[in-house]
Amino acid sequence: MKKLERTILIIFGSTGDLSRRKLLPALFRLEKSGLLPDGFHILAISRRGTTVDDIISIICATVPEASGETVVLESLGKRMSILDMDIGKPQQYGRLSEALSDLEKEAGNAMNHLFYLAIPATLFETVTGRMGEPDINRHEPGIRECRFLIEKPFGFSLDSARQLIDSLGARFDQSQIYRIDHYLAKETAQNILAFRFENPLFCGTWNREHISHIMITAIESIGIEGRAAFYDSMGAMRDLVQSHLLQLLALVTMRQPRTFSDTDIHREKEYILSRVRPPRLERMNDETVRAQYRGYRNEAGNPASMTETYTAVRLSIDDEAWKDVPIFIRTGKALAQKVTEVTIVFSNPCNPSRNNLLTIRIQPNEGIVIDLRIKKPGFYMAYEDVQLDFCYTGTAIADHPEAYERVLVDGMRGDRTLFASDAEVLSCWKITEPILEAWKNPDFPLHFYDKGSWGPQAADQLVEKSGIPWLTDEHPVCTPPRIVHHD
Repeated sequence: MKKLERTILIIFGSTGDLSRRKLLPALFRLEKSGLLPDGFHILAISRRGTTVDDIISIICATVPEASGETVVLESLGKRMSILDMDIGKPQQYGRLSEALSDLEKEAGNAMNHLFYLAIPATLFETVTGRMGEPDINRHEPGIRECRFLIEKPFGFSLDSARQLIDSLGARFDQSQIYRIDHYLAKETAQNILAFRFENPLFCGTWNREHISHIMITAIESIGIEGRAAFYDSMGAMRDLVQSHLLQLLALVTMRQPRTFSDTDIHREKEYILSRVRPPRLERMNDETVRAQYRGYRNEAGNPASMTETYTAVRLSIDDEAWKDVPIFIRTGKALAQKVTEVTIVFSNPCNPSRNNLLTIRIQPNEGIVIDLRIKKPGFYMAYEDVQLDFCYTGTAIADHPEAYERVLVDGMRGDRTLFASDAEVLSCWKITEPILEAWKNPDFPLHFYDKGSWGPQAADQLVEKSGIPWLTDEHPVCTPPRIVHHD
């Protein structure tokens, strides 16, 4: 791995939800692993009178084992300082400029600046506008790199995404912009390209001649969990499909890149996403489903809310390799279990009623599983289903980096492979926006489902024609073996 250079990490939203759940735990684990470089410093921005001890307390409350790691916490605390400022007031950014100068003066040389932005969309223009000025954006390649880690949402629509891209492009060089999609940083998602292109068995069969259809699932057992204001303005299509799930689709269907450089990978992802097609307008009712769990309106405090907490959609790809191969995507909240996975359903010319499945489980119980049918041992020609699997849990590699650890490390070393490009963001909006527009029709149905169920019946009907239902807990992936006791 490229050596990490001396860096100042500037956290906007240091006590916010994403920082608490993802960023701060990742920093703790990187410190514990000894991966933070010498001279690495954390500048946490807050307007609440937050202290370093408060940040350490957040880590202890979020990471179960942290409280017992006194040495790690002390070391991390020494790397940290707090800057009191209101990021919504441009006149206060002089404080940030002074703090950066002071830290570099203390270090005795220039340091890279890595800005982490987890901020409300309403503040984005103000913050990036002020940060684009020379006293903050001190980008000098070869001397000091200034990079910006930006959390989604990347716009609310195609037009707003274009405006954000134009705004960032006017202030920063493309090499400075890192749009976070933490699904891409998950270990199993990173494994997709290696699995596809380093194994001849799959490299030669990963196309319409051998694959019947593709299913992508990202469902959760929890509801909106106190995020009512944010979620009611977004919905499942904008929150997950437009970003994470279409990025997974790109990894699964893209052509082999010339190299595994970030430039070549982005080129192929941009191409395949530009070829993904939403349903035609006259097919929207048959090929998209929007639904809401019962009780959501009370939680959101909006008795007339039409926001979808569940969506399922059938997509296609206008490319010879994937002609006539349907792609089914579903996501939802308050469902029977939490699962994120991609399932490749292989065609069976010998017996169309029996398909081989290849499942790439992103979370939980990460791994890759192939379902096969073999002869059952014994005197008769009877069959049974078995699995060939590669599972992370319970192996020597189980303790692999979490997604946000990879986000931070890649940001520090300037690797943009796992971050979304301008063209990818725009293509994802071009895919989802026609669906969102169709849903504005007051006659378009909003289905309802019970908490703890598998979702609305309409979503099951969507895939019925494929002959393969949505996979549920009846299809175990990398689960611990069940212990059977015999008397």
